[in-house]
Amino acid sequence: MRIACVLITHLRAKIEMRRRPDLIDRPAVIVARGQKRPVVVDHSPAASRISIGMTPEQALSQQADTLILEADEPTYRSVFRQTLTALQEVSDQVEEADIGTAYVRVAGLDEMYGGEDALVAALHEAIPDYLQARIGIGEGKFPAFAAATMSPPLGVTTVPSDAAEFLFPRSVDLLPIAEGVRFGLRRFGLRTLGDVATISEAALVDQFGTEGSAAWRLSRGNDDNPLIPLAYEESILERMSLPFASSSLQLVTVTVDTLLKRAYAAPRMRGRYAGAVTLHCLLLNAPAWERTLRFKQPAGSWERASELITPQMEQDHPLAPVEEISVTLSDLSGDAGMQMGLLRDHRRDRHERLLEIGRGLPDHLKGGSGLYQVLDVAPWHPAPEMRALRVPMDSSTGDDATPLATPIALAVREGPNRQPLAVQLGRKWHRISRIEDRWSFDLWWLPQPLTRTYYRVSREDGPELILFRDRRDDCWYQHVP
Repeated sequence: MRIACVLITHLRAKIEMRRRPDLIDRPAVIVARGQKRPVVVDHSPAASRISIGMTPEQALSQQADTLILEADEPTYRSVFRQTLTALQEVSDQVEEADIGTAYVRVAGLDEMYGGEDALVAALHEAIPDYLQARIGIGEGKFPAFAAATMSPPLGVTTVPSDAAEFLFPRSVDLLPIAEGVRFGLRRFGLRTLGDVATISEAALVDQFGTEGSAAWRLSRGNDDNPLIPLAYEESILERMSLPFASSSLQLVTVTVDTLLKRAYAAPRMRGRYAGAVTLHCLLLNAPAWERTLRFKQPAGSWERASELITPQMEQDHPLAPVEEISVTLSDLSGDAGMQMGLLRDHRRDRHERLLEIGRGLPDHLKGGSGLYQVLDVAPWHPAPEMRALRVPMDSSTGDDATPLATPIALAVREGPNRQPLAVQLGRKWHRISRIEDRWSFDLWWLPQPLTRTYYRVSREDGPELILFRDRRDDCWYQHVP
């Protein structure tokens, strides 16, 4: 049976690096403490001298500047569960082998997708790019897994017709057998699958029992283990990364409403109802927050879902700063309220017309998504970029929310008291004739503290400007409305 193995190496580390981009070039390890002793379960690329299974003390002895991170298993499993759900949209038979490894039955699907290349492209498109999935295709799960380990990130490797020859030089460490058996094989000098394949099956059975027989068969490329598919549960997922971590309940509820609008606007939700919704929040320096709410009566609109969700969130909401929010509609049905489904939903029609207009805009006008919605999330905030977000209306673009007013770095000549005397706009310097107003704030308690001094100034040759000096990085910026 032709099977594709989807392999996401270092899944935990990739999720952490997406949350904290500074980890990309910094040695860091992820430590799980639920066992008898804490052990490293993953590490960043910069922690090259550290191996999975080490203790934190051993890791620090290898690289003293290593950052120790606590494993956030609920988040890792949630991300992988979402990946499995997306793969089920490509094939109806998907098996979860381990976190980061899945098997997909692809036999017969190449004709549906117009060839195996198009099928592989569909599998890659179902997985977020930052996970850098590798795909292997072969006759059976083990050959496909071995091929996936050889694939480059976002690449594919196909096992040729002679699977035994393909597997011959691979390490016995790939075999899905007990570590003690793999150790025994190496102790007898059997370090590659080719070494194992050349030994008689009877000799391996005498030494290692049934696992010896399994090792012999797999080394020859013979894997008739059936694919055990996950139960398919149709759901609709919408996700949004926030431009800054925030503990604001208002920001969370506004973002959840935006994601609900997107989910209910999906073509698959037309005339349908959701019986449950799952809210998942990635938090800054804290385990993920997740809640599943089941509705007594299925909700057929985002407004009704929001009415049910908001009171629950006011009582039980994330206590740490939120970095990313996802909303998943599940228990979908078309049974409840069938009479209402016969009526045209003018709000949905208007939303779809706006999306079509946005997609039809010329590329030089779009600059990413076609149309955006402006959300007021904290109008009272002293930092202008924290007051409102610009959210793409079309979720298919993959764009995240961005601040409506982003500070622009620029050069400023300062006076003796560090007041601005001249500002460089483009290549030209402009003298400041007068400081009209000055104010400061120090938000030291935020996840990313802000300490600024603002100036509203008049130029000798132009309109007023609003400048500020960031007293933490000692740089000057301009706010452009």
